[in-house]
Amino acid sequence: MSDSAEARACFMKWKYSRHFTFLKQADKNITVICKLCPGEKKLSAAVNSTSNLLKHLTRQHRQSLLSEPSSSSMDNTAATPAKQTKLDFTSATQKVSEGELKKMIAGYVVEEMVTLRTVESPSFRCILNKIPVCGKKAALPDRKTFSTYLDKCYADMEMELKETFESLEYISRTADIWTSHNKSFLGMTAHWIDPSTFVRGHAALACKRVRGRRTYDVIGNEIEQVHSAYGLNSKVTATVTDNGSNFIKAFRMFLKSDSDEESEEDEEVTFTDVEQTLSTESEGQFSLPPHLRCASHTLNLIFHDVEKWLQANEAKFIYRSATSKCSAMWTKANRSSVASELVDNFFKKKTHSTCFNTMEFISRRPVQDH
Repeated sequence: MSDSAEARACFMKWKYSRHFTFLKQADKNITVICKLCPGEKKLSAAVNSTSNLLKHLTRQHRQSLLSEPSSSSMDNTAATPAKQTKLDFTSATQKVSEGELKKMIAGYVVEEMVTLRTVESPSFRCILNKIPVCGKKAALPDRKTFSTYLDKCYADMEMELKETFESLEYISRTADIWTSHNKSFLGMTAHWIDPSTFVRGHAALACKRVRGRRTYDVIGNEIEQVHSAYGLNSKVTATVTDNGSNFIKAFRMFLKSDSDEESEEDEEVTFTDVEQTLSTESEGQFSLPPHLRCASHTLNLIFHDVEKWLQANEAKFIYRSATSKCSAMWTKANRSSVASELVDNFFKKKTHSTCFNTMEFISRRPVQDH
């Protein structure tokens, strides 16, 4: 459609267009003939505005304009021939329900990891008061009430996650232990592929405090508790961890053996004292899935072993010279914006590496690009 035809179509949508005959479009203006004036009265107006034509009708043909059927409002502008949909900022603001508002606040508190005291902050409440809520003014919860609401949200999310796991047959996991402010924490995640859509899924299973020494039996017991809580004892194909000795020993000591999977039909029936069984310590009475070591961490350990070997080798000077140059280059790039731009333009890759594979990265990139 040509510009003139498009302008004509937009002009014909105007409620008073029947009083005019469209002639042509010239740049951003249109030319029309008034049908109410004697002779051929030519008028000009902007493509996106009919205010001149409306003024002409009001001044010269007021009686004809007043005889028009009344309407709720007078449209004095024509639709702009735009290629993109316009946003209407004059329409009423969409309101949210009180439940949706609480859910948004909960998402903010959890994702940004702010304290629950935030919901009682006067400045935060001032922002919330500007959000329109359906029905009535939202009752902003206090810290104690909102803490209860978060617990309910956590229980609902945990239930949904369990229902998801029930429909899955194979799940892999990761586990890690770290120390922050002299406190130990265990983090675990789950990963799977939806059998119907083949879409990868993932979820955080735990981020809990680990008290006492981080020995292999404590780690094994903590992992087993997470297993049991989500019903994953028979669905986990493997667990990926770092090369920590406590993790390795835990999975070696509590690895499920082939004999545990044998059928119990051929086993003889034995009678056991229940009281004695219950009083026996439960250590070693659970099993863990197969164990896989993190590839990046393993590669990092290999580099450290190579470095130790080179300390007593004739190639020590060459190795340390090469690594020191690589380290100096990346250090300079991290401290200088000009140097960082030069490195980025040369290698076409930024140094977003974890602590596990940093050594491998700084050594491989210069060699790979040459």
